[in-house]
Amino acid sequence: MLAWALAGCGSEGTGGGGSEETEAPAATSAGTGSSPATETAGSDAETAGTGLAPDVDLSSQSPSVTPEQAISTAEKEAGKGTLTSIELDFNERAEIWQYEITIQDGSTEHEVEIDAGSGDVLNTEKDDTDDQAVAVSLEKPMTYDEALKLAQEKGSGRLEGWKLEHDDERLEYQFDFDDQGRDIEIAVDAESKKVTVDD
Repeated sequence: MLAWALAGCGSEGTGGGGSEETEAPAATSAGTGSSPATETAGSDAETAGTGLAPDVDLSSQSPSVTPEQAISTAEKEAGKGTLTSIELDFNERAEIWQYEITIQDGSTEHEVEIDAGSGDVLNTEKDDTDDQAVAVSLEKPMTYDEALKLAQEKGSGRLEGWKLEHDDERLEYQFDFDDQGRDIEIAVDAESKKVTVDD
């Protein structure tokens, strides 16, 4: 089981309209603190640089770059702001595992894509937003491990991706499972502990 105890950065704001996308230079993360043990999948289909196959089960194996390290890299790329979402999934077009991290600085929203194997910044998009920045944390009020345990009580299969964000004013973990070809999305409310299954 993974043991990720993380927290986001600090500042919030509002604004409105426009977007910009840039290819970011490669940057390697160097985070500190607790991180999950890294295991290597023994498959010929492993993705270069990550040690993880495309069909790995994220509930038992994790990429080389921890969420904490990815967040640290995204913060450096964005400059400052509030962590508002983090997602880990497999990019089929690029054939890599990647983090997508959103950091909001006032009325500017930065979406940073990070290679989960190397820690390199793959791409950065900037958009104007009218939304109020609401911080998320992988540590409180509920840790990743606690949320995953609740999700696994309601569903089974290979964990192929996860996300933490505010959805409809709820701080929510979203877990995507593949149960023998059947896609199951399980949402866990980090505050109420309510679990919702969408299959």
